[in-house]
Amino acid sequence: MQPRTLALIITLLPLLASNAVYILSAYEGYVPWCIPYLDGCTTISQAARSGNSIFIYRATMIAYSVLLIWFWLYAQHWLDQLYGYTTKTSRIILWLGIIGATFLIIYIDFLGTTGEVNRFMRRYGIIIFFTFTPLAHLLLLRQHFNILPSIPEGTINPGVLKSQLIVLLLMLAIGIISVILDVTNIKTTESENIVEWNFSLLLDMYFLTMFFIWKDYRYFLKNDTDRG
Repeated sequence: MQPRTLALIITLLPLLASNAVYILSAYEGYVPWCIPYLDGCTTISQAARSGNSIFIYRATMIAYSVLLIWFWLYAQHWLDQLYGYTTKTSRIILWLGIIGATFLIIYIDFLGTTGEVNRFMRRYGIIIFFTFTPLAHLLLLRQHFNILPSIPEGTINPGVLKSQLIVLLLMLAIGIISVILDVTNIKTTESENIVEWNFSLLLDMYFLTMFFIWKDYRYFLKNDTDRG
């Protein structure tokens, strides 16, 4: 599978999965009907673990997590080609991505189970995923901006980098708003759910931008230096 195809798949897979299980759970009567991105009537995890949804969500998201590891391997290879060598930052990006994906698997594995230990594993599994993955995105963007003046024009579209920056700034804004609501004691269950749905959506949008950066990037097992 080529990098741009992988970037598109890992954009669509969680987006389709989360919305599909919400619709299924609402249809089966486990969660109310609403527009969760605006109304926050339920969490992704509540929709995902209800009724038949859990089987669809688990299978889809475990596959997604494995593909994420593949994505970060491609990302390091891509940066190695751009820079001509393996940078310390590219190694950090790789491990942040792999750790994030691994903890997502932990979260999915314990989804729908009961008990304090299981709740702990779910909570910190998703926290680490939602922390490490955006951090890897930020470092990847920084690497792109750093190398941009040194590579041939057209290798990376600066407009795509600006889009990535906007996505990350929106994620930061959502995080700040969530903290403000929390410390001022005006956070509600609905507002917390809205944060979750929209933060997840923005995470997917960053991966979509990589489809456009990797539009001419090809990976070949026998010739790791070939691109275009």
